[in-house]
Amino acid sequence: MDKLLEEYKTQKRLLVEALVEKEHMQTYESYVLKNDFVLKLGEPRYELHKLELTIARAKLKLDMMQACIKFKVPIDTDNIDRQLEKEFEKHNNVLRNMKKEIDSVHNTNDEEDKKIQNMQELKELYFSIAFYIHPELVDTTDKNIKRVWKATKKAYENGDIDKLKRLQKKVQNEFKDAALKIESQDIDLENTVLSMRTKRKMIVSEIESLKRQFPFTEEKILKDEEAVNKFKKEIDLDIKLASEVLDKLEKQILEKLPAPSKYIN
Repeated sequence: MDKLLEEYKTQKRLLVEALVEKEHMQTYESYVLKNDFVLKLGEPRYELHKLELTIARAKLKLDMMQACIKFKVPIDTDNIDRQLEKEFEKHNNVLRNMKKEIDSVHNTNDEEDKKIQNMQELKELYFSIAFYIHPELVDTTDKNIKRVWKATKKAYENGDIDKLKRLQKKVQNEFKDAALKIESQDIDLENTVLSMRTKRKMIVSEIESLKRQFPFTEEKILKDEEAVNKFKKEIDLDIKLASEVLDKLEKQILEKLPAPSKYIN
């Protein structure tokens, strides 16, 4: 029985560690990595994407104007532009969001910076509270526990260390003994341990899935200055080539197409 109880405590800690790690990745690590990515590579990626979008739009505009010439119908450039605006609306929204992200990263406030600087301490405080009242561990209808957990989540996400410290003290004083009492009761430890193992396995799988998604996929390159510089050079080359393509398209529009007035009454 003692051995099973020790296994229960071990699995409980491992489960809480996994739960907190997943939430920390989603709340803080992804934010830091994304900002780092945008700061180092956001602007050249934005410029390239804007050029590629302009090229795609220019190609489609050229096709639409050539179709007008082929079928000898009036070329209404205003109407073509309206159609293109609608066609590229989603792409333009993506471009605007990219620009907002760049501006946001360059204009972070002191409060945001402080949250990032303190994120390890926030994680540790969050863990110390989650160990006793995380919903995945505590099967209770106690409204007080639910209220404290909700406040804990909010304080953690807002980076409020002082609030978390007060909540930590409250949990230690009010809920620690209750949690230990539950562990000492005649519960089905064997099935509880199996359940915790299953939950932890699922959470670990979700963590691995997160690591295969942006921005975690960029973590390795962001830590390698040489790789970042190489990536920038590759983007710069792509930008140069895209600019040349766009110049040629614009010349085709200016040089090969007859004046629109020829087809407008």
